[in-house]
Amino acid sequence: MNTVLVLLAGSTGGPAAVKEFIDALPHESLPVCFVLGNHITQEFLPSLESMLNEHPFINAEIIDGNKPILPGKLYIAPIDKKISFNPEGRIYLSEQPWDAPYAPNINQMFESSLDLANVQKLAIVFSGMDDDGAASADSLDDSDVEIWCQTLETCVQASMPLNMMRTGKVIYKDSPKGLARQLCDFLESHRSLDQYA
Repeated sequence: MNTVLVLLAGSTGGPAAVKEFIDALPHESLPVCFVLGNHITQEFLPSLESMLNEHPFINAEIIDGNKPILPGKLYIAPIDKKISFNPEGRIYLSEQPWDAPYAPNINQMFESSLDLANVQKLAIVFSGMDDDGAASADSLDDSDVEIWCQTLETCVQASMPLNMMRTGKVIYKDSPKGLARQLCDFLESHRSLDQYA
């Protein structure tokens, strides 16, 4: 099957939740490219990259230039410059900052991903504060992008997933480990559909 772009969003508590999610994925190659936007300081990015780089089949790296969408990659959005996606299937690093008040701005990341018309996408919102990402729910849903969230009781800070859930567009909620299992089921179901397409 073609590579699926999985957009990960988080803020407070997000790094630990995303690590738990990634660590729970099977130790095998998956047809997935992850892009993570997490509200943190620029200085913490190398530590985030390091903590997410322990899975043997997933390579985490901070976006420092234009990047191809490839399976086995986990790209981390920078704080000081925004990223965008182009129809040819690449991630572009802009010289422009993210729109205030968030950096990275999850709404911008989600909305820009919709320029990839021929790439299957999935959005997962993890622990975090504020409502970043929720304003993109209708656009994601209109483009047939499934939205999943971490369950509120497993979050350090539940505001971000809660606000996304309030849009009525979230179709699946679980713990980080449960989200990893669901992703495997999602990939398997789409692999089966591809065989009969």
